[in-house]
Amino acid sequence: MNAHKHRSRQFGVSLIELMVAMVIGLFLILGAVTVFSQSRSTYRTAESVARLQEIGRLAMDVVETDVRMANFWGMSNRADYIVNRAPIGQTPPAEWLGTNAAVCGDAGANNYFVVNLDEYIGGSNNSYSLNSASPECDPASDYLDGSDTLWIRRANSTPPVAMETDRIYLQTSRIQGTLFVPGCTNPTNQLCIPADYLPPASMSRALESHIYYVSSTSTNRNDVPSLRRKRFASVNGADAFIDEEIVPGVEDLQVRFGVDTDGDTNIDQYVNPGAVPANADVVSATIWLRIRAEERENGLVDDTTYGYADITPVTPNDNFRRVLLTKTIHIRNTRS
Repeated sequence: MNAHKHRSRQFGVSLIELMVAMVIGLFLILGAVTVFSQSRSTYRTAESVARLQEIGRLAMDVVETDVRMANFWGMSNRADYIVNRAPIGQTPPAEWLGTNAAVCGDAGANNYFVVNLDEYIGGSNNSYSLNSASPECDPASDYLDGSDTLWIRRANSTPPVAMETDRIYLQTSRIQGTLFVPGCTNPTNQLCIPADYLPPASMSRALESHIYYVSSTSTNRNDVPSLRRKRFASVNGADAFIDEEIVPGVEDLQVRFGVDTDGDTNIDQYVNPGAVPANADVVSATIWLRIRAEERENGLVDDTTYGYADITPVTPNDNFRRVLLTKTIHIRNTRS
């Protein structure tokens, strides 16, 4: 009798209840997995977009800083007051004949690219059209067809502690300037700088010349484009252009200049690189950078139509994520 009562007090779940509990558990697990998957996908998307924006900001910061400093010559912002410069098409001063001042130019055509200070900012439209007489200035097959080239000339923002005797410098005062190669290294020694200049009333600065272009490859990967720069510097005892990567992931650079044609420092028209009217001053530059992710993204198709500057609108229809950045930059050292 007692055994019978003990057995009747034992409880459990039926097969149906067990199956219902399993189904509910599966739904809960499926929901958790779905939430995790969506959260992970959202995180990856946000991380990818943040990465592209970071790349774009870095590239734009480098270009913007350089553009703002165009036409800066130390104590002067008047290139036409600088002696020994060599505007395109004019016979260069005798001191530059046969020197590395012709790097990236053609001495036979009177094209002394580095010391053409009158064109403090310029470029070529949808091409890399520099007339290169030097191998280090030619990007060869690395140039990404259809992108613009931007070049900037200016003085270095910091006076040198010691000068290099194989480097081109500017000596400027409030009223004039001179390009020269020093015979000694002390910028405060009157014997090291051009005659008629006194160090307290004038200042030495290294001449800077930069060329920005888009390469079809990057330093670490041949399948990732990059923004690159050729920087004029002293290499092994001679002036030359050093090619350096700014940032990978940039697949297009476009430029448009705002120009002043009547001397009032206001923008009268916008033109493409290579189309600046004679005797006009460039007072601003609008820059477009199209940034592309380094890796393909499964499930993504970039069917956005990109149309800006003067490019033919393009729709990639591939699996790379992109962002397009644009900025208009005012040149501080335009004439006033």
